[in-house]
Amino acid sequence: MAVTRADVARRAGVSPALVSYVINGGPRPVSEQARRRIEAAIEALGYRPNAIASALRGGMTRTIGLLIPSPANPFFAEMAEGFVVELSRRGNTLSIGITDDNPDREALYVRSFIDRRVDGLVTASSRVARTVERTATDTLPMVVVDRVEERLTERLSSVHMDNPRMAMLAVEHLQAHGHTRIGCIAGPWPLVVSDDRVAGWRAQQQQVGADAGDAWVEHAEFTAAGGRDAAYAMLGPRARRGRQRPTALLVTSDVQAIGVLTACAELGLRVPDDVAIVAVDGTAAARYTQPPLTTIRQPLTEMVRTAVGHLLDTIADPSSEPAHTVLEGNLVIGSSCGCAVGGGQPSSSR
Repeated sequence: MAVTRADVARRAGVSPALVSYVINGGPRPVSEQARRRIEAAIEALGYRPNAIASALRGGMTRTIGLLIPSPANPFFAEMAEGFVVELSRRGNTLSIGITDDNPDREALYVRSFIDRRVDGLVTASSRVARTVERTATDTLPMVVVDRVEERLTERLSSVHMDNPRMAMLAVEHLQAHGHTRIGCIAGPWPLVVSDDRVAGWRAQQQQVGADAGDAWVEHAEFTAAGGRDAAYAMLGPRARRGRQRPTALLVTSDVQAIGVLTACAELGLRVPDDVAIVAVDGTAAARYTQPPLTTIRQPLTEMVRTAVGHLLDTIADPSSEPAHTVLEGNLVIGSSCGCAVGGGQPSSSR
């Protein structure tokens, strides 16, 4: 005989309604003590909710779609893992699509998610949001994370880091080491996140009267290969004439910085003695480069938790106003900037 919700309630000593709240992630809160008893009863009895029947009754599949550019970028891999954990905690499953920033593939995934009746969509691309608008016949609840275009925020919720401010913080740290010739290895144009980080680099350089012209910027894909190529263009024998070699670099993603470190080794440049580096993202991989990267860590756990909250609120009440959250990152000290490991303060100057 199949185990029922009532069986779980009797074993846990609670009402069937509380069991429903735990399974469905609401709509009412459940005390931590009661939640533990219910989860223990579910595990002991082997109870499995009938998701299909639940969807037919309530019009909900409790499935969320996630579209990310590429798991080869450790930031997006960690983001996807965070959404799996957070949505599972709140009683939802996750379907993931890898787009490689390909518009045709984005449209294919969007149509697939709509056909499979996902309750909502998380995307790390504003372009995906435009694809949904063109593809969906009905409004699909959605939240944009990380790559957020301002013009879409009137209609969609969003969560992202304050990229200009955090880029300024990174450059300010390099300036504290005495650097003024600071180049910027940026993401591909015209991504908003790339523009915002370049804007922060430029604003902080201008604050100290340092050169912040376009000759000091190299755009590249958010890949290790892109970072390596950009580093060769910035530091190699064919670097632009009429510009001195930078003594420091803001690299706008950890994955690019891995390629930059490779290029520096190939060019015989020591990090940080010849070229100091601060990157952006703060992925786990940054701790294991040689030398360990100093990086602006994105508040990924908070970003994921906030995005899930915004999305589930929209699913519960489609008429609610979009919510927007801008978060601060923090500077994590490695030794690629010139700081002594664990010291956190500039230890040399130029």
